[in-house]
Amino acid sequence: MVVGFAAGGSTDAMARLIGERLSQRIGRGVIIENNAGASGRLAAEQVKKAAPDGSTVLVGNIGLVVLAPVTFKNLSYDVFADFEPVVRAADFQLAVAASQQTGAADVAAFIDWLKKNPDKANIAVPLQASLSHLTGLRFVEAADAKVEMVIFRGMALAMQDVLAGRLSGAVATVADFSEQHRAGTLKVMAVSGAKRSPALPDVPTFTEAGVKGFESNGWNGYLLPKGTPQGIVELYNREISAIVASPEIAQRYEQLGFVAPEANTPAQFAAAIKAGMEAWRPLVAAAGLQQ
Repeated sequence: MVVGFAAGGSTDAMARLIGERLSQRIGRGVIIENNAGASGRLAAEQVKKAAPDGSTVLVGNIGLVVLAPVTFKNLSYDVFADFEPVVRAADFQLAVAASQQTGAADVAAFIDWLKKNPDKANIAVPLQASLSHLTGLRFVEAADAKVEMVIFRGMALAMQDVLAGRLSGAVATVADFSEQHRAGTLKVMAVSGAKRSPALPDVPTFTEAGVKGFESNGWNGYLLPKGTPQGIVELYNREISAIVASPEIAQRYEQLGFVAPEANTPAQFAAAIKAGMEAWRPLVAAAGLQQ
């Protein structure tokens, strides 16, 4: 299994968690290979060129599979020409958090603060054209407020500025904020998706908070090289789906900031990828993020 991100991150942890159990179920070794770089695109290029025999699997995410194709005009791979979507294996929720300086107790109060303080209104996001960045743009649009988007290379530095009050808020994953929210050093306003996060059950969804357009989550999933026999695709789908549905994985997922998605077939996963591209393409274009 080729992971396009460094060892120790959440995607890598998920791949190792599933890989260990997949090895037990199929009776053969599963090796996790980290080919980090270019936000996962190096890993995609590697798997694209691999033999379509089921021995090489791409562990991708929404950024690599959906956002990159609608952002980069000269991408070195085509998701549907070069890969066989297998299964969506883990969802992760996005969240908007406010710094203590705003005094906001809920989304409505935070939006009100942003509107009344245009000279101070700024929101941190990790990485340009990332899911967090696009979610932040969508939130600012929904808020109808003048807000500066401050782009960082990761959440560590961004979090320092939010906690210090130099930034009024941030958009990232639930896992990025959960510890600080519980400690009371910042407040998560709302989370994406149809259900509340198991990690932050006190935080409403955007829909519950009265803000529409945030019903979908980010996700990690598995893809095989194009031309892999359908029987192998279905085998991986069946076995990984069974692993993800186990109570043990649900507990571990919560620790990693993931939630198990609804069971999905390869065709359903492929349809979700296409729908995601169509949903995000207009925002990427309108924001001038295409490269």
